[in-house]
Amino acid sequence: MKPLDDGTFSIASIPFQTYGLALGDRVRLSANVQVSGVMGSSSHRVLRMLLVPAPDPKQLTESIDRIRTGIDAAGLLSVWNGDRHVAVDIPPGTHPSTLFDIMQREVSEGRAFWEWADAMPFSAHR
Repeated sequence: MKPLDDGTFSIASIPFQTYGLALGDRVRLSANVQVSGVMGSSSHRVLRMLLVPAPDPKQLTESIDRIRTGIDAAGLLSVWNGDRHVAVDIPPGTHPSTLFDIMQREVSEGRAFWEWADAMPFSAHR
């Protein structure tokens, strides 16, 4: 979190497992320093993908390599949690169609699941 002049904070990293938050969003914190509300949207989106464990480790490695290459080629920021779960920051006005094609291939072939983090609004009470 990055403190702002008005007592709110800016999300300074890609939110990995929270719905309704994205990099750069302006938020309010509670007394116990947890996000309690979204005060302003940065218009960034978070695309999350979970790769399915593969019986052949080489297949998983190839999937990871394709996704990393697609993220790098699109010039996007990402965060990995282990070797199978990635969150990608999609800034406003960005249309990384090549990355989407790579990810859709993984999903179509049963090797992954994906979701938009803004599929549900933020709630401090989930």
